[in-house]
Amino acid sequence: MASTTERTVINAAGLVQGIVLVTFPAASTIFTSTSEYGLSSSQYGAMFLPQVALAITTSLLGAGLARRISTKRVYLLGLACSTVAMALLLASTLVKSNQAAAYPLLLVATAFLGAGFGLTVPVLNTYTSVFNPDSVDRSVLVLNALLGLGTALAPVLVAIFVGLGFWWGLPIVSTVLLVGLLVVSVRLPLQAGAQAGAARRAGTFLLTSVLSRPHAAAGIAVFALAGLGCSALLPLTISFGSEDLTAMAAAMAGGVIAFYQLGYGIAAFGVGPLTDSGVSLSAIFGFTAVVAGLMALLSFFVTRRPARAAMTGPGSSLPVSAPR
Repeated sequence: MASTTERTVINAAGLVQGIVLVTFPAASTIFTSTSEYGLSSSQYGAMFLPQVALAITTSLLGAGLARRISTKRVYLLGLACSTVAMALLLASTLVKSNQAAAYPLLLVATAFLGAGFGLTVPVLNTYTSVFNPDSVDRSVLVLNALLGLGTALAPVLVAIFVGLGFWWGLPIVSTVLLVGLLVVSVRLPLQAGAQAGAARRAGTFLLTSVLSRPHAAAGIAVFALAGLGCSALLPLTISFGSEDLTAMAAAMAGGVIAFYQLGYGIAAFGVGPLTDSGVSLSAIFGFTAVVAGLMALLSFFVTRRPARAAMTGPGSSLPVSAPR
């Protein structure tokens, strides 16, 4: 049985991973400022390509790697990759005026960041499911809420450090937190044994597509609802898979994270060309409502399966289907 310390460390790792993940986007104005790195918009956008590629790759390979070297070592390797990413970001500040030297460092840093995310986050979801077998849904939601809190804290921390005159205080803090997690985690057993709102989201995206400029307050509310739906989808999908696909729970979590990153990459790099070609943001949100609606319909089929026990009475020997 997992200890309170193990549960706390896993949740703390989710929070820290959220901060680390958004460090680069949170410092976007630093990277594009002529007084800092002076990157063009295209250079800044391309900087995240290694992150997406490595996040997808490591998410898919993580389960197999865990079988070879253990889940704990995959988790520690992910934390180490994130630490290297922050160290490279700090190193790039020393040569920020020399773009030929700084930009390759940033590309390698985002690659390590993607690898760290892809290795760590699926394992964290697996751990929290195994450590809390009686409350999988709640524990996975809490973990991902902390991950989301970390992503929200990063821009705030950047603003604070920029105000203090040294924006690179954030990667320093992130590095210290990651090293602390490594030191504590390496001493814990962290054994991962075997483990036994979609329609609303579509509606909120559709509402977003028809809101006009005067409806600012309504727009903020709808964005909040859409964000709530999106935030709930990932952890609930992982917890559902952990309960129903026990034979491949670790691989399932990695696969979900990989496709999550794939969708993130498509959205991050696809919206710009669409708007440049004349497609309005309202039309894009309308299309996402269609996608969300299809996901809502798909969810009803995914969550229905044959009942575990067949009815054995006269004339009723066939299995029946029941919703989950």
